[in-house]
Amino acid sequence: MTSARRFGWSLATALLVASCDAGRTAGGTVETENVSEFVVSVDSIAPLARYSGGHPVVATVRMDSTHFDFDHTASDGRDLVVEKMDGTPIPFAIHRWEAKERWARIQVRLDGDLLRRGARFRLRSDLSSRKRSDSAAVWRWIPEVWRVEWTSVLVDDFERGVTRTRLPIDSAWYTIKVDSARITNPVLVAAGGGRTGTALRFDYHAPPPWPVYVLMGTTLAHHPVNFGSLDSIVFWAKGNGVLSVSLDHPQEGRGSKTWMHNTLDSTWKRWRVRPQDFDPPGSGGNLGWASVHDSVTTLSFFASGSGMVMLDDIRFFGMSQDDFR
Repeated sequence: MTSARRFGWSLATALLVASCDAGRTAGGTVETENVSEFVVSVDSIAPLARYSGGHPVVATVRMDSTHFDFDHTASDGRDLVVEKMDGTPIPFAIHRWEAKERWARIQVRLDGDLLRRGARFRLRSDLSSRKRSDSAAVWRWIPEVWRVEWTSVLVDDFERGVTRTRLPIDSAWYTIKVDSARITNPVLVAAGGGRTGTALRFDYHAPPPWPVYVLMGTTLAHHPVNFGSLDSIVFWAKGNGVLSVSLDHPQEGRGSKTWMHNTLDSTWKRWRVRPQDFDPPGSGGNLGWASVHDSVTTLSFFASGSGMVMLDDIRFFGMSQDDFR
C-alpha cells in the first residue's frame, strides 16, 4: 500500500515576484539578446518545508511560454541556469524539455535558506555561464519513498472507503458495457494475496468475439491534460481474461484513445505501462501515443473474457498534481 506519509506537494511556477530588480518587470520574463529569465517564489511550499523537518525538498517546476522564452534558449535546455538570487547555483535536473512545444519540467533541490518563507530563486538561459550545478546532487540523501511521492501522482489506492479517485477533482469510477457484456459495480475488498489493505474489484462477462467488452474509467481533470512528461502508469492487478489500459483523448464527433493490452494473472502482478508500450495507431479509435498524449481526459481499464478484475495502487510517474488542477 502507499505510504501514510504524504509528500505530494509540487511547486507551482506562478511568477510571484515581490519587487523589481533592475531591468526586470515584476512577475514577468526578462529578455536580453540571448537570455530568458524568470523568478520563482517558494512560498507555495512552505508547508512542505515544515512537515519535512527542514530536510531538502525536491520540487517540480512547470515551465511554459507564458513565462519563459524558449526561442532564446538551447533546444535541449543545456544552457539553463538555476540559481539563488545571489547567483549561487542550485542543483536541478531536466525531466523533460520540449522546445518546439514550448514547455518543460525540471526538478529543483531546495535546501537551507531556500526553505524559509519569502525565499526566491531564478531560472535563466545563459550558454556562456560556468555556474553549472550538479544534477546528480538533486536526490542525494533523499529517501526513495520521498522520491516516489514527489515525482508521481497517486490516482487511487482505494484506502478511503469510497470509489472516488485521489486526484484534485475527486472523480468517481464509472463502468460501461458493450452489447451483451455484463459488469458489476466496482466494490472495495480486502486485497489479499500477499498485499495489505483494500483493492477495487469488479466481476464481468464479455465473451468473444471482439468488440464485446466492459470498461471501468474515471475523469482525470476538468480540462485535457498534457501527458508529455509521463514516465509510466504503474498499478497492481490480478484476475481473469485480457485487461487493457487506455488514455482517452477528446475528438470532435467521436472519442479517440491510445491503449495497450495484457493478460491478467490469478496472482497480483505489478504493471508498468510506458509511452512506448502503447499500441501503434490502428482500428477502434486507437490513434497511438503521439496523437493522444497532449490532451488526455480520462483513464480507462477495459476487459474481455469472463471472470473478475482487481486493481490497486494506481500511479502516474513523471506527472505532478498541478497537471490535474
